[in-house]
Parts: sequence; structure tokens; C-alpha cells
Amino acid sequence: MRPLAYIVAAAVSITAFAQAHAGYRVVQGEGRVLIGGKDIASAKKAALADALHDAAGKLQSHVRGASLVDTQGAIREESTILVEGRFSRYHVLFEGREGGSFVVRIEAIGVSEQEACVGKRVDLDMRAIRIRVAQGVQGHVQRNVTEGVSRGMAMLAEGNAFRVADQRWLPAVAGSERNHYSQNDYMGQLTNTVPSPAGYSVSGEIIVELARRDGVITNVTDVVVRLSFTVKDNYTGARVNEIRRELVVPDRRSLMGMESLMGLTAAAAAQPKIDTAPLFEQVRDDLEEALACKPLRAMVLEEEEGRISLSVGLEHGVEQGDYFLVTLPNTKNEWQVIRIEDATPSRSIARAMKANPGIPVNALATLMR
Repeated sequence: MRPLAYIVAAAVSITAFAQAHAGYRVVQGEGRVLIGGKDIASAKKAALADALHDAAGKLQSHVRGASLVDTQGAIREESTILVEGRFSRYHVLFEGREGGSFVVRIEAIGVSEQEACVGKRVDLDMRAIRIRVAQGVQGHVQRNVTEGVSRGMAMLAEGNAFRVADQRWLPAVAGSERNHYSQNDYMGQLTNTVPSPAGYSVSGEIIVELARRDGVITNVTDVVVRLSFTVKDNYTGARVNEIRRELVVPDRRSLMGMESLMGLTAAAAAQPKIDTAPLFEQVRDDLEEALACKPLRAMVLEEEEGRISLSVGLEHGVEQGDYFLVTLPNTKNEWQVIRIEDATPSRSIARAMKANPGIPVNALATLMR
């Protein structure tokens, strides 16, 4: 048990910090677990997991309901509680035995929206981008756009909220990746490249065409590049955002159909060089806005002798000591908290805080900060 003076000082400092940052919220959580035999260490870890879950639920949770009809035709209502709260830090107020149980009480500082939007990078797969060119557009303009897409990938890789994987040779994500849809895709098998099941993807098209804006005595032609991208949640298959951007580049200007009167030569009448950098700068900003505040999620890749491998690592912002909340599929209100013990650039290893329930492969884990 920690000294009372230490607890009081820590509580005061946390309260002062919360008052100084109006976006923060302070909650308390409690975990209570029966001690099995003399195994106090396991009971202590499980009680801490319960306290973390309790605090997270007080910060944010949703009740999801459903009406079911049984074999006799009776309607039965079921509900599950989805815990989604995250916090930046927590402090143990008390830990010790109370009768036959081990009890842990914590005080956690819930993250504000601003805090939740920094310090992590979600996976973003750039999938098929189709380029369509209208009749009358010169070949060098099409080459400009094609090369500009490749350069645009490098620009997107500079984003702060996402970690880009260039998979443009693969088709757009068609379904939820937790169902392994892409593992049956021929190109995915051939290249051994599949979307991140806990991340997001972008696919779409770029249309290049000519636009005429003729007046009474003037003839005006522009080259228009229209970009249309769809952002999808790979885990659920749902659309997250639609990005629409347009680039207009002046082309020909003439008076009464005579370009010579405007001082143009035949060489100057050729369609201009197209620089798509401004388009991809806008796309990067749109993606930052759409993904910055999304929680960092991971898929459980494997579990062996209590070591749980996750699909995120140092490049995603994961650190040793981080906690992930694991939601268990096909169960009612069952959860597990795992703690990161080691991390590589793209993977991390964790251990469960409670003895039960077990964590199956492909379960979804969410960073609790």
C-alpha cells in the first residue's frame, strides 16, 4: 500500500492538471478479483485490468441493443455495452487485499479530443487508382498525371496521422478484411500483399478532360483534372469519407478563334504541363482530417504461450507499457486488457492482464490512450 501523503499529493497534482486543461476529465475505476489460492500476483493484474476497463467505461461507452425472435415467436431484447473510453494516463490510488479479494482503485485522466488526435498513426492502404483521359487530351498530359500519382504517394507518406502502404496494383477493398476477403484475391496471393485488417484504404479514379468556356468573341479551353477517392474502414467495410478535388490548368486562349491575335505560336498552343502536387497536398490534408482522431486499432495475429502478437508497432506510435482493450468476437460483453511488453517497427508483443477470457486470433484491439 502506498503512503497516504503520496496518494493525496498525486491526487492534488492530477486535479490541478485537469483544471489547467479544460478538455480533460478525471474518473476513478475499481477492480476487485477473488484471490485463487496464494496467487496474489495474478489477482493483482486482473484487478488492475478490471479497474482500467471500469474507468474507460465511465469515460465513454455505448449500449447496443437488438430484438431477437426465438423459436416460439417471442421477442427478446438483448443489449451489449461497448466500452470506447481512452485516457492519457492513470494513477493507482489503492492496491491491496480486502478479505479474500485483491482490490485496485485508480484515477484516470480522460483524453480530450485534441489529445486523442496525436501520437499515433493508423494504417492506410493506397489501392487501385484508375486514370481516365477524355478525347482530345494530349499524350504528354496523360503522362504528367500518371507520373504525378506516383509522386503523390511520396507526398501522402509525409502525413502525420497515417502510415501509407502503396498497393495500387491491387483492387479496391470490397468487403471487411476481418473475413479474409482479400486472402482469396488472386493478385493478393500472387504478391503476398493484403490490406491491413485493422486499418483503412483509399481507392478511386482521376479524370482528365478539356473544358470549353467560350464567350461572344473569346474562346477559352482549360485542362481539368478531377480526383474522386473513397476512404474505407477495412475492418467493417464501411465508407469513412469521400474526397473530391479538382485542378484547373489554363490551356488555350483565343480571340474569334485566332490564337495568333493573342500572340501565341503553334508550339505555345500545345496543352500545358500538369503538376498534380497541389491536388495531393489537398488529399493529404483531407486524410489527416478524416483519420487523425480515429483510435489506433490492431488485429491479433497470433497467440502462443501467453504472448499475443499485434499488427501495430513503433511506427504506429505504440510504446512499451501501453494498454490495449480487446473486444472478443461472437461473445456478449466479454473483454480483455493486454499490456505491450515489446515492439518492433510494425509489430508488438503483449500479455493479457487477466487469466480469462482467452484471446482468439483476429480479435480487434484498441489502444487505451
